[in-house]
Amino acid sequence: MNEEIAAQPSQDQPTGESGQPSAAEAAAVQPMEQKEIEEGKPFAILSYALNFVGLPFFLVPLIMRNNEFSLYHAKQNLVLWLVGIVGGVISGVLILLCVGVLLFPLLTIFLLVLNVVGLINAIKGEAKPLPVIGKWGEDWFKGLRKS
Repeated sequence: MNEEIAAQPSQDQPTGESGQPSAAEAAAVQPMEQKEIEEGKPFAILSYALNFVGLPFFLVPLIMRNNEFSLYHAKQNLVLWLVGIVGGVISGVLILLCVGVLLFPLLTIFLLVLNVVGLINAIKGEAKPLPVIGKWGEDWFKGLRKS
């Protein structure tokens, strides 16, 4: 069964005049076979869920590269970790200079929200980029493909 998942707008997504997703929205959702999604869903979910306890589980699908869905979410999660590391270093330096005291809590909230969004996307079986930073995952790691 080679059915592809079509991007369907939800009630909270803006749509074009025809009621269909805009070109940008359609490009943002990666069509994949249902079998590929179902097989990769546990790894995709675990990669976000284990972030809550500080485990970089996303490395497993990145190394294995045997499922397109879990690899997609692993790349999104890798960007999430990189933004967290770089943001943490920057806010740490700014805290030392007494000007970044609010930056670290805001960064933490931002990363938690994005992690929850990614987790929800993985649970729903959607390959949608994370808000704000998700496009970076697609651009920076486009060379990482399913083996």
